[in-house]
Amino acid sequence: MKLLILILIPFFLNAETLKLDYAAAKKQLFEQNREILQAAQSVADAEGRLTEANSGYLPKLSLLGTYNYMSAIPAMQISLPGPINKIIQTGANDNWAFKATVNQTLFDWGRMFLVPEIAGKGLESSNLEFEQVKAQALFGLNQAFYSVLLSKKIMETNEESFKLAEENLRESETRLKTGAASTFDLLRAKVRVSNIKPLVVKSSNNVELSRQNLKSILGLPLVQEIDFTGDFKDAEETGPEYKAMEFVTALKKALADRVEIKKARAKKEMAEASVALNLTYDKPLLSGSLSYNYQNPYFSQLAWVESWNAGLVLSIPIFDGFSTAGKTKSAEAAMKSAEIAIIQVENMVELEVKQALLNINEAKDRIISQTDSVKQAEEYYKIAEKSYSSGVNTNYDVMDAHLSLLTARTAYLQALYDLTVAKAAYLKAIGELR
Repeated sequence: MKLLILILIPFFLNAETLKLDYAAAKKQLFEQNREILQAAQSVADAEGRLTEANSGYLPKLSLLGTYNYMSAIPAMQISLPGPINKIIQTGANDNWAFKATVNQTLFDWGRMFLVPEIAGKGLESSNLEFEQVKAQALFGLNQAFYSVLLSKKIMETNEESFKLAEENLRESETRLKTGAASTFDLLRAKVRVSNIKPLVVKSSNNVELSRQNLKSILGLPLVQEIDFTGDFKDAEETGPEYKAMEFVTALKKALADRVEIKKARAKKEMAEASVALNLTYDKPLLSGSLSYNYQNPYFSQLAWVESWNAGLVLSIPIFDGFSTAGKTKSAEAAMKSAEIAIIQVENMVELEVKQALLNINEAKDRIISQTDSVKQAEEYYKIAEKSYSSGVNTNYDVMDAHLSLLTARTAYLQALYDLTVAKAAYLKAIGELR
């Protein structure tokens, strides 16, 4: 295994860089995400269980063929009048038998219908679980994908700030030589450069960590080189103008469309069917069978002979040690638990819808506020630079303006990210995240 890993690592390192935008990442998610793949297997398992359950409707056909060689053939001696004794063999050395049997349950108090019903609800629940896993994975993709973009833009902002700080430092050195600035101004410029440099390193690390997290979600090897492309254009276009449904309308849609609620209801219906099924276990069972036989010899007749037989079997349980009562009580408890689960899920959905709407409104307000803050900070920085060049302000004023600009830009990017994720959370809350 270790040898295989060592062989494959150079292959991954030399592999072509994979370019992914959001649409391509979404496609990759549905094809390779491990949680989604596992959920798909659970659906396949439930399909198999339903096929097995449906077998109760159908007759069971079996074929049997046997051959026996007998070295000693049974015989009986018959004494006739006089000194004559006749020996009659009752078999043959070679014994052949072929048998076809059909068994069919005729009446079992509805058990043959309830078992497939339960399995069908199980399949429905598995399909809904599959949709739930996909929606959760898609929401995680939104967080991870736009986290990469956010960290990249913050890194670019920090790098730009670092360049500006270095330019300011060089200008301070020049002004110090000409006597237009003090040593104190130069020291503050150096401190500013020293303070921003760790931010550049940290933001660079954050980019790499967010990229690795996204690759993990997409089911890609961590050594795979990825080029992620995208921006917050969608969030910017629908920022302040983006309108979600009113809470009552959104909640009504969520209660109708959320797969979690549908799954909880399917489990309740499955529990109800289980109660009905358990009530049949102490009831009579009627089944029938039909068999066709073709054998040689047929008793003492050395020839191929056909025969058939049919029968009915009536099984009446008398006492099962309270097993049925125990199973029924357990099934009724599961049914009541499922009813409580529906209420819990509905409350959870209501809270998610409310929280999502609040987050959208908050992010929209912050985008409006931070858009103005960035414009003001940019203007403030330009004025501070001009004033410093004219000798009106000190280097401290330039650095203060620079810090304000950096803070405003970072806050604006964070607001764009928060709105993008809040929109995804809102769509997930009302059951529309696809």
